[in-house]
Amino acid sequence: MLIKIWEHLRGYDSWTPAEAKVYSGTEIRKKLGKRYEVSPESRFSGDMLVWSDDCGQAHIGTFITHETSPLYQLLEGESIGIRYNPENPDRYYCRPHFLSWLALLTKNVLGGAACLGFIAWRIWRTFKHRGF
Repeated sequence: MLIKIWEHLRGYDSWTPAEAKVYSGTEIRKKLGKRYEVSPESRFSGDMLVWSDDCGQAHIGTFITHETSPLYQLLEGESIGIRYNPENPDRYYCRPHFLSWLALLTKNVLGGAACLGFIAWRIWRTFKHRGF
């Protein structure tokens, strides 16, 4: 429900739906040379999406995803649903990509808040125990 409100407020719901093919960033970086290669132990993946607009013109977009995202496991040539801006077809929106980054951000914020809460609690207990 909230995601639909977010998409409506941002105007994504009025963008044109399309299927985009995934192209591996690893393969592209290999062709560019050692300077652009990423460690195999990396927790992030950078790939490219290619889609066609209503006129049949191809567009390319990049995306970076993390290892906990369902998009991390996409293989080259697989398709994913996106929406692109009809006024600027190079701009796209992918709901699963947005949700995976939102989940990662939420986990990190909650983890940070828990750490800060624990530190504040320990400081409070120390001062209370010493009678300040």
